[in-house]
Amino acid sequence: MYLDGVTKIKPFCPGCVQQGNIKQQEQMLSSLKEKETKGYLKGQSLVDRDDVFTYTFDNFRAKDDTPEAVLKERAGLIAGQYYEHLDIKGNSLLYGNAGAGKTHLAMAMLNAVNDNADPMVRCLFISVNKLIREMKNWFNDKTSLWSPKHVTDVVSKANLVVLDDLGAESATGTATSFVQDTIFDIYESNQRIITTTNLSMNELYSTYHSRLVSRMQEGYGGKAIDFTKVRDKRPLIGGANGSSDRLG
Repeated sequence: MYLDGVTKIKPFCPGCVQQGNIKQQEQMLSSLKEKETKGYLKGQSLVDRDDVFTYTFDNFRAKDDTPEAVLKERAGLIAGQYYEHLDIKGNSLLYGNAGAGKTHLAMAMLNAVNDNADPMVRCLFISVNKLIREMKNWFNDKTSLWSPKHVTDVVSKANLVVLDDLGAESATGTATSFVQDTIFDIYESNQRIITTTNLSMNELYSTYHSRLVSRMQEGYGGKAIDFTKVRDKRPLIGGANGSSDRLG
């Protein structure tokens, strides 16, 4: 705008500009921190299918007064322990029948910790069967990502890890030395691990070294969840609102 032939200059506030820049930098740093912590789950995990990331306690359907409802409540309590006590070590074991909901509840636990931990932490989900395949690929092609060092690095940086479907990689009923050593190294790298398996406790001991099975349950007690009384629900997967029934 001109006034008597003179350009009217809009007032300039250096302090306001500086405050705006500081606020913008804080927002960028906050976004970066969230990506490096909460974003670790999707950025570094090894899953068989991406819809696993959508599994929560809210979309785990369980009727009142059923074994599924009890298991859901138990898993929720354990998840609360993990995000309320970020420095306390302790593993969890979800074992029993296939299709009873172990994978769903394990990821629900991770999502609960990822959403509620303060300060924010890194969570990680690893499909054991896919991990072994990827590591075998690395031995044939050293440009592949999942080397033994990479496995140790991503596991050790996480605050909470899920090892999903342990036993699926050992079709013969006996785990090879390579598998046992790989899994043991993972438990050595992190002492906050949730393991899911379709094997019973007796089958675990016949498939893996006793020290490895003991390590799965190491830490403060009460975190083994038995799914052997829940039948396979996978034929019922899918339904209203796109939510899934129990998986794993």
